[in-house]
Amino acid sequence: MGAHSLKRAELASLPAASAASAVSALSAVSALSAVSALSNGAQLDALITREALRGERTASIARSVFCAALLARFLAVGGLAPSGSHARSLIEVPLLLGAVVASLYVWWRSRRADAPPHLILVSVGLDALLCFLALLPNVLWPWDGYPGILHLPDMAALLITVSVSAFRLVRRAVLLATAANALSALVLIVLDRALNGGHHGHFWAPASLFFLLLLTAASAALLVTKRTVRVVELGAQSTLRAERAQRNLSVMLHEHHDVKTSLSAALIDTDLLRRELLRVESASAERMLRKLEQLRESIEDVASTMGHIRDRTMRELDALRATAPAEIGEATRGALRVVRRRYQAVKVDVTERAERTAVLFAGGHDVLERVLLNLLVNACEGTGERGASSVTLDARPLGGGRVAIEVKDDGPGFHDTPSPKPGGSGQGLGFVAGMVESSGGLVLRANLPEGGAKVTIELLEAPV
Repeated sequence: MGAHSLKRAELASLPAASAASAVSALSAVSALSAVSALSNGAQLDALITREALRGERTASIARSVFCAALLARFLAVGGLAPSGSHARSLIEVPLLLGAVVASLYVWWRSRRADAPPHLILVSVGLDALLCFLALLPNVLWPWDGYPGILHLPDMAALLITVSVSAFRLVRRAVLLATAANALSALVLIVLDRALNGGHHGHFWAPASLFFLLLLTAASAALLVTKRTVRVVELGAQSTLRAERAQRNLSVMLHEHHDVKTSLSAALIDTDLLRRELLRVESASAERMLRKLEQLRESIEDVASTMGHIRDRTMRELDALRATAPAEIGEATRGALRVVRRRYQAVKVDVTERAERTAVLFAGGHDVLERVLLNLLVNACEGTGERGASSVTLDARPLGGGRVAIEVKDDGPGFHDTPSPKPGGSGQGLGFVAGMVESSGGLVLRANLPEGGAKVTIELLEAPV
C-alpha cells in the first residue's frame, strides 16, 4: 500500500506539468494578434505551430524538473534498497530518467530556428507514454485489496492528458493524444483482465464508461482547439486590416504636403490675378475682385480644414503605437531646439528633477517630444499679441507610480474662447489631451493667481 500511495501521488502530479506548460503555450499564441502580415491559412498554421513550440520549451523544462524531483524522492525513500520492490525499480528509474532526457531534447530542439512541427507530437506522445508506464506497475504488481485498474482514480491521468492536448492548438496533437491514450487504456485493461481478472467482478460497465469519458474529453479538446484557432485567426485578420488602414493614413499624410503645395500655388495665383484686376477700372473688374476674394477665402478654408484633418490623423496614428518609456529630459531637449530658435526672447527653464524623470507614453520619445513642443509653443505665443517672457517645465512625483509634468508661464493665461490667437483653432491642446489620454494620463489646465497659465500632465512613471 505504501508503494501504491507513492505511485498515486506521483501520477496525480504528472499531468500538472503538461497543463502548466500548455497554458504557457496558449498565452504565447495570444501574441499572434500583433502579427503584421497574414495572407493565407498556411501562414497562420505555421505561426500557431511556431508559438506552440515556444510553449513546448516551457513544458519540457517543467516536465524534466518534475521527473528529476520524483526520481530523487523515489531513491530517497529506498526505491533501490534490497527491501524495496526491485521489479518496480526497473520501471520507475528508467521511466523517470528517460522522461528527463526526452524533455531536455525537446527543449533543445524547439529552440532552434529549424525546429520541426512534429516536436509538438513528440511531446504529446511523451505525455501519453509517461502515463502508461506510470500506471503499468499497478497492473503488474497488485496489492492486497486491489480493485482493478478501471476502479483506480489514477486512470483519470489519461483523460487529463487528452484534455490538455487542446492547448497545443494543433488538431493532430489532439488526435494523437486521443489515440495514444485510448491504446494505453486498452492495453492496461486487457493486461489487467488477463493477470488480475479474479480481483474484480464487473468489467464491461466501467470499461464502457471510461471510453465514453475519453471520447468526451477528445471531443471537447477538438472543440477548444478549433474555437481558439478561429479566435486567433479573426484577431490576426483584424490586426491586418488595422495596419492597412494605418498605412493608408500614413500615405495620406505624405500626400498632404503635395496638396498643401498646390493650395499655396493657387493662393499665389489669386494674388497675382488680384493685382492685375486692380489695374483695371471697370464694373466687371470689381465683380471679379469680389469673386476672387471669395475664392481665396474658400482655398484658405480648405487648407485650414486639411490641417485639422492632418492633426487628427497624426493623433490617431500616434495613439495606435504601443506605450513605451520616454525620458522627459531627452524629449524636452528636442523641443527646446525648436522653441529657442523661434522664440529667442523667451526664457525657458527645465528643472533638474524633470531631466531625471521618465514616463510611459504612447509612441514613446518622439510623440512625447511633440506634446511638450505644443505646450511650450502655446506658452510662448500666448494670445499671439502677448506671449510669455518666462516658461518653466517641471516634474514632480504624485505617489502610486504617477508623475506630474507642469508647464508654467507668465503670459496672459487661458481664455474662454478656444484660441485667442489670430487664425488659432485650439488644436494644439486637443492633440496634447488626446495623446495623454491614449497613454492613460490626464491633462489639467489653470490660470495662476499671480498671472500666467499652468498645464499639468499626469502620467505613469516608467519603471527604472
